[in-house]
Amino acid sequence: MANQESTIRSIHDFASQNPNITCLTSSSPQFNQLRSIYAHPEIIPLAIIRPSTVKDVQTVVSFLATKRIEFTIRSGGHDMHGRSMRQETVALDMRLINNVTVNPHSSEAAGSETSTATATATIGGGILTGDLISTLHSHGYATPVGSVPAVGYVGWAMYGGYGAYSAQFGLGVDQIVGARIVNARGEIVEADQDLLKGIRGAGGAFGVVVELTVRVYKIQKILAGMIMFESTDLSTAIPQYNSAYAALAAAEEGLPLALSVHQGILNAPTPTFTVLFVWSSSNLDVGYKWLEKIKTLSPCIASTVQETTPRGCLEDADRHFAKTTHGRMWTISMKQITEEVARVIAQYTAKMPDDPHILFDMHQLRACSPSARPNNDSVFSAREPHFEFEINTIVEDQGKLQVALAWGEDFREALRRTSAENIMPVQYLSFMREEEVDHSRIFGEHLPFLQELKRNLDPDNVFNAAISYL
Repeated sequence: MANQESTIRSIHDFASQNPNITCLTSSSPQFNQLRSIYAHPEIIPLAIIRPSTVKDVQTVVSFLATKRIEFTIRSGGHDMHGRSMRQETVALDMRLINNVTVNPHSSEAAGSETSTATATATIGGGILTGDLISTLHSHGYATPVGSVPAVGYVGWAMYGGYGAYSAQFGLGVDQIVGARIVNARGEIVEADQDLLKGIRGAGGAFGVVVELTVRVYKIQKILAGMIMFESTDLSTAIPQYNSAYAALAAAEEGLPLALSVHQGILNAPTPTFTVLFVWSSSNLDVGYKWLEKIKTLSPCIASTVQETTPRGCLEDADRHFAKTTHGRMWTISMKQITEEVARVIAQYTAKMPDDPHILFDMHQLRACSPSARPNNDSVFSAREPHFEFEINTIVEDQGKLQVALAWGEDFREALRRTSAENIMPVQYLSFMREEEVDHSRIFGEHLPFLQELKRNLDPDNVFNAAISYL
């Protein structure tokens, strides 16, 4: 307690010397509103510091590092495992640094022979996905993003970044072409190739990312919405859909790059098999034809798919997600949805605990994606085609939490008992607790490189709230 009181006094002194930087403690009027995060809303940080410029971030990091005050870095606050907000720890809230500048016809836009990017955008380190897409849309552009507008874009992208546009444009991690960080000494560092390689897949352990430059693409109208299938017998519906989907993908025509189908089972209010359909090509007539094909893969009972925009798609999907919850995620990645895997999914989703926020969904990295190939400029190593599963054991009613957690863990363990040859050795870092992470498996041959980069940039582990590689 004495140490906390000393830290609070130091923060008050810092605030009086830096009136342009917002520093909030538990007695501040906005404190409870600004500490709100997606998971574990009961967490109360020691203080919240909100820089609004890169120079402010330098000042804050220098102060915290010099005083040896532990802190987390927060933007969207959707990390499930305490890396964005911790009890009685200072939170460095980046959300005021949310600028977006489109750089048309950038020479860095292409970046590889397969890219169709026509520009780049330079974005602030605290920007939320919805704000990024809204601003890009006003300029006629979009970029790969996830499904929830309140997620912090930078954290989502740095650790992999699955989403609806990965077949056509690649994962979020592969959109990053430049970065600026504030290091442990409070210095601004323009990322060289080594630092960029580390940021692409290993995230914020090397400094505060105050700016990213990312590829953006000319996208205006898309087709998007939910397809709902008959779900009274999931043991039939899920294997039937996945068998038909695999056959469609293996056909001579194959699946077009512009098509994304994101499977999930929602409690709506009973377990309901759904697909988030996204068609990102300007040729909407072809998109409608593919919509009809997907709807025939299992008996379809309803569809909300319509002409919209990337921003509209995010806003519509957001209605299905809670704003604050209790719980965690379990993850596992599979090479294929085999009949065995489909049976396990059907078995466990049919008996989802009774809470509307619990859900199961999956993202697919298809073989056609620019990200489904080796890339030595990134430490993200899950580059074999696969499905990334997300078992969301999240509840609004905390009294239901233990039942939900037990269900989620049992579900993940049942998937682990399926054919070992079908399980990816690399799992999705963003959804794993620190104690679950086997760095040698996650990063393989890149681990010595990451350890050396960490020693060079942050030898004292100032950024210890991020996943560490020392």
